[in-house]
Amino acid sequence: MLFRNNKILNLLRLLRRAFGDYKRQIVFLSVFGFFGGVLEGVGINAIIPLFSFLGKSSSPQVDIISQAIQGFFRFFHLPYSLKSILIFIIVIFLSKAVLLFLAKFISARIIADYQRATRHKILRLILLSDWPNLFKQKVGYLDQILITDINYSSAMLAHMSSAILITANLIVYSFVAVNISPVIAALAMISGVVILFLLKPLFYRNKLFSEKIASIYKQTAHFISESIIGIKTIKTSSSENFLIEKGDDFFNHIKKFTVKNAIMQNLTNTLLQPVGLLFVIGIFAFFYKVKGFDFASFAVIVYAINKLFSHIQLAETEAHTLASLTPFVVNVLQYQEEAASHQEIDTGGKKFSFKKEVCFKNVDFSYNSGKKTLSNLNFSIECGRMIGIIGASGAGKTTLVDLLLRLFKPSGGSICVDGIDINEIGLAEWRAGVGYVSQDIFLLNDTIENNIRFYNESISHEDALEAAEMAQCNEFIQKLSQQFMTVVGERGMSLSGGQRQRIALARVLARKPSILVLDEATSALDNESEIMVQRAIEKLRGKITVLVIAHRLSTVMTSDKLVVLEKGRIIEEGAPLDLLKNRESYFSKAYNLK
Repeated sequence: MLFRNNKILNLLRLLRRAFGDYKRQIVFLSVFGFFGGVLEGVGINAIIPLFSFLGKSSSPQVDIISQAIQGFFRFFHLPYSLKSILIFIIVIFLSKAVLLFLAKFISARIIADYQRATRHKILRLILLSDWPNLFKQKVGYLDQILITDINYSSAMLAHMSSAILITANLIVYSFVAVNISPVIAALAMISGVVILFLLKPLFYRNKLFSEKIASIYKQTAHFISESIIGIKTIKTSSSENFLIEKGDDFFNHIKKFTVKNAIMQNLTNTLLQPVGLLFVIGIFAFFYKVKGFDFASFAVIVYAINKLFSHIQLAETEAHTLASLTPFVVNVLQYQEEAASHQEIDTGGKKFSFKKEVCFKNVDFSYNSGKKTLSNLNFSIECGRMIGIIGASGAGKTTLVDLLLRLFKPSGGSICVDGIDINEIGLAEWRAGVGYVSQDIFLLNDTIENNIRFYNESISHEDALEAAEMAQCNEFIQKLSQQFMTVVGERGMSLSGGQRQRIALARVLARKPSILVLDEATSALDNESEIMVQRAIEKLRGKITVLVIAHRLSTVMTSDKLVVLEKGRIIEEGAPLDLLKNRESYFSKAYNLK
């Protein structure tokens, strides 16, 4: 019993966490549902005095509701006649219909508002969360949460509304039945409780199957999103059939648990129908043998008992549905709370200003494993100069860039700009001053101009044109049929790799940063495209500080200074030509291996 109470309390806590902002609306729903049930009960009970006017009942109306109806007519000095009773019943049921409509309207408003507000909150939380949290997000999980899980969660809110109405009707019909025959009403309610207790194991299995379905949905969404991203590799490696088989495995699991879930729900519904019929037959046998059998009372109690069993069946269905929806509500809350606990913290308040240099002072960094990725880095990036960073894969080049972009924080040491720790500068200010172009280009399925502006409305058409010219884009853009209004396709697939890279460079330059970071930006380009990007960079020399991360040594040959990394440490630093003259240097050896 204690375990059962704990489960109920846990469910109530879950509902409070998920839908606590809608307490007032839920109270309104409860009130409307209760009074709607009361009106239906009064309307049904009014059939008893109605039958007396039709000559079907000669017994006086001694039940409480019938007496209350007669008292109502006396209080308002209304004639107690067949016509009045008919009008009374019509008004009662019309009033009930209005209340139920209002309840459904409020329910629809709550659901729509919950979906909008929750989607907004989660999207905002995930976009504003820190990079370590974003870094571990699986492809497809976010859209699964935002679309599927929130839809199912809001469905739980809808079923809560239905449960409130069902509960109200159960109370009213129980009262109507008790009003006519307390014994039969008690038997009906005891039977209902026993049935629900016997069906308890089915509720548990239903919840278990729903948890499985929720988990498989996430895995399937991840699989599909991942496959679409890598579709070119899949096609060129003739792996389609393997992917189809893997997809079928997911789909078969969804089918399997969906069918099992449906069986659990429909099994209980099917079992309740014959039980209700047997109970009604028993009522008839009981009433028929009782002296002074009254057809009107019999008709009303049969209707009430039928409604009781019907609502017990509905309550059981709602219990199944709430159990099956619970995993989705839990998923939404957990995802939301996880994102909320990893928000990007901006402790800086100073303005960004870069006139002299950015200094790395004794900088260390390690991921969760504890092993140092960067160790005791000391070097400077002088304003207006071009700095090259080279090293083998895994040397720590990209991690260094992530620290400069403030996606991670150093485990030790500091990074300063003109003597000020960069963490003291406002995060938005800092990122506005540091432009970043990566090897993996992200373009919107939109026009070239909108890709350059990239959600920044302060960038004018003229700014976009100027940035495109600086990035050596104008020549190929002018050859396109729609020029700047050309839609580049999904992930920019209608453009070449070099063209995509230059648009990405133009996007950054349009923001007029003080520091430009190129992270392997030319490593995947052909020689001609690389030359075009290098020309763009050369034209920026002296106007902007450039930090180039590269594998190709030709990309950094024109740098003012090279920093060579190996296993997270700086092993060489100096001008490219000076390092080249030293035949023992890493740079000289790597250059001569070309």
